[in-house]
Amino acid sequence: MPFEFDLHGWFAGGVEVEGLRTVPMAPPSQSTATTEGQPRANWSGVAWVMRPYVAPLPEPEAPAVAAPRVVSVLGFRRRFTPEEKAAIEWAAVDRPEQPEAARMQAAALRATLADQAAAQFIDLEDLATAQGVQILELLGILDPGRALEILSSPVNQSELP
Repeated sequence: MPFEFDLHGWFAGGVEVEGLRTVPMAPPSQSTATTEGQPRANWSGVAWVMRPYVAPLPEPEAPAVAAPRVVSVLGFRRRFTPEEKAAIEWAAVDRPEQPEAARMQAAALRATLADQAAAQFIDLEDLATAQGVQILELLGILDPGRALEILSSPVNQSELP
């Protein structure tokens, strides 16, 4: 009969089938008491040794793995209202009569829209994405609070790339 030990080497009992944490030799004591300080058999890697039992520390919980917050390009565009999309498109138009700073701002917006169109997906956690949407709010293209709403809304199945 094989004799099993736990992840910390403490004797866990006899088992029917040999496994990863089993050995063929019997321990000097087959007690499985969990009283702190009481002698209990512990597998050293080569032999059973009687040691005062020490309860193992609880295993830390695995950190929750956050689901990636990516959406398709179309899914990202659908987070904006039709009025917001029209305002973005209008802000991106080059107007020769405008001052150079306004024309550069429109060019930067067109470049961002072109990058989005060429992307395979939009990462809502990406710093550039967040900054781009927040700038639209700062420019008054989006109402106050909309940037946070657009970036933090849960990802729907229909938005996935």
